[in-house]
Amino acid sequence: MNSARGIALVLAILVTSFLTAIGLGLALIVMMDRLATGNLRGSVAMLYAADAVIELAARDLSRLEDWNAALTGQSRSAFADGAPSGSRSIPGGGTVDLTAATNQLNCGRAASCSDAQMDANSKERPWGPNNARWRLYAYGAWENIGNTVQFARPADCYLLVWVADDSREEDGDALADANVDEPGHNVLRLRAEAYGAAGSRRAVEAELVRQCLPETGPCRPRIRVQSWLEFRQAVP
Repeated sequence: MNSARGIALVLAILVTSFLTAIGLGLALIVMMDRLATGNLRGSVAMLYAADAVIELAARDLSRLEDWNAALTGQSRSAFADGAPSGSRSIPGGGTVDLTAATNQLNCGRAASCSDAQMDANSKERPWGPNNARWRLYAYGAWENIGNTVQFARPADCYLLVWVADDSREEDGDALADANVDEPGHNVLRLRAEAYGAAGSRRAVEAELVRQCLPETGPCRPRIRVQSWLEFRQAVP
């Protein structure tokens, strides 16, 4: 009789432990699924934010008569958070160094490099003196973008947009747009990156072209995006 009760107790304990393990496993699965869903939602929001700030920069560039002013850094977007250098706080935690991020694009490292090093041929930058010279054009926290345009659901990220000349030009001057009737005239490259908390980042690059609307009379220029690419490289 006592042995039967002991066996029943052991079985009860085993069943309870088994059910507890199943419950904990299900709770863990639900928690991980919610975390993954939240991370995906945040990542998609950052991608949309990078795409949106490209459009914002394109709007400001469409109002700029001479794109050389943007290429040389003399002109910046209305969405600019002070001087284009130094560190900035990322909403949600962390910082981004504007100078280091720009150097990373131009030199492949956080430290600065010389003009000769930027003009050197490499796998990533094979155009020599026509290699891109990225200049910060628009940058700031997403929450401050409301000064220029309104969004329903702001993302917790810091946005940066660089502008550079079309590397397919043949004029040997990366800080000046090609002359009329030369390859690459009225074509610019934009690079946008969204920096989020915990080192998260999304980046897109677009190529803009300024064209005249087909109409009689004086030319009315317009901007269109003729190429768009999302970058999925590892974060340095």
